[in-house]
Amino acid sequence: MENQPAQHAPPAVWALSLLCILPFVVASIIFCYGPQTFAHSSLAVLFAYSTAMLGYMGGVRAGIEIERHRPRLLHLAVSVVAPMIGFGLLLGQGRIPAPWRLGGFIIAIVLQWLWDVSIHEGPPWRSRMRTFVTAGAGIPLAFALEQALHL
Repeated sequence: MENQPAQHAPPAVWALSLLCILPFVVASIIFCYGPQTFAHSSLAVLFAYSTAMLGYMGGVRAGIEIERHRPRLLHLAVSVVAPMIGFGLLLGQGRIPAPWRLGGFIIAIVLQWLWDVSIHEGPPWRSRMRTFVTAGAGIPLAFALEQALHL
């Protein structure tokens, strides 16, 4: 029985996941409801952190693939697509309007999630955890997008 994989995420993983979504929530609250003087910097934090999280998500996906006896080149290649989209959106400062960039991050995060949860690799609780992190990132980004559309 000891060699059986855990059916539920360990508490430390939940804690890490909560910490991972906290910057999305805080920056979005500041952008949407905070003083106008913080709007630009909180939006910049959302863009930078979204890029970092896309890199993290792609890295986790690549890490799972690298652990395989024979890593699949296509899976490794696709694992860098979302981080590169994030990088491009981050570089779009001044060229791509904020609502389009926020929408792009939401789409990239959701597409990364769809890919991750459709490939059932890793611990059995991984899909549920990825859904939690995706919602924790996507919902604050959606609030920020709605706010940016009205600026």
